Amino acid sequence: DSYVAVGERGHILLGHSLTDNIQVAVPTKATLTAVTHVEEQLWAVGHDYTILHSVDAGQSWTIQYQDPSKERPLLDILFFDSLHGVVAGAYGSFMRTRDGGTTWQSELHASLLHADDIDYLEEVRELDGEEFYLEELSSILPHLNRLHFDGSTLYLAGEAGMLAKSNDFGVSWERIEIDYEGSFFDIVTVGNNLIAGGLRGNLFIQKPEQEWLKIDLCHTSSINSLMVDDQQVTALSNNGYIAVIDYSTLDTDPSCTDPQVNVVQNADKITILNAVTVNKNKLAVTTQGIANLVTKE
Repeated sequence: DSYVAVGERGHILLGHSLTDNIQVAVPTKATLTAVTHVEEQLWAVGHDYTILHSVDAGQSWTIQYQDPSKERPLLDILFFDSLHGVVAGAYGSFMRTRDGGTTWQSELHASLLHADDIDYLEEVRELDGEEFYLEELSSILPHLNRLHFDGSTLYLAGEAGMLAKSNDFGVSWERIEIDYEGSFFDIVTVGNNLIAGGLRGNLFIQKPEQEWLKIDLCHTSSINSLMVDDQQVTALSNNGYIAVIDYSTLDTDPSCTDPQVNVVQNADKITILNAVTVNKNKLAVTTQGIANLVTKE
């Protein structure tokens, strides 16, 4: 029945509705990019390799980890329980904690790379040794933009057509093949289906035992987040575009002209970054603050 929103200059807002939110004190001015929770505990991540922690549902925050020298942002965070969590970010950044964030360990996952890059790195390891191999690996890993956990499988969406899944909480990864080389910004599971969205309005669905199917949204604005609600998925995009998709009844060539794919553009054309349902109201975070999410013309 409440929400936490994080954003630029370390701003964190707590609220129950569009109009009652309050800003809380935060020990950083680093831009924050994502937030997650396990019961009353919350964690937020952002620029300067920042991880914040709250034990009182967001009323107060402490810095759990920060390393501005890395000069890269963390972009998402996910906890499997109150102790075990992972963060992902730019240039293949990936860290894990098994003690609630008291300590964090970095991990490099070569399996997230394209097969050609993996072959190249093995040549580097053979010719130049382990130290140079690790340096080269850390320099060519893609940005890791979004984590999604369905209760058994962990999914990852990233740069350059990178989609991956893990059945051991991200200790090892298997790439998900898709005929697309642009960046993905979100991936979700709905029923037995996978849906992934990214640059220039590219949205794909994969039904069980089938190939990926592209959903034509009739616009080229990048998709920032996918919101799962009831039997629908809502794609939230730049320039105020919102697409509400009834994924269960899609045909073999879905587009915005179909009744199952309802695409609207808000009159103000303000970019929508994400959204949640709070007390039966859909609230969105946008480039101009928090707003009601209007999905019909």
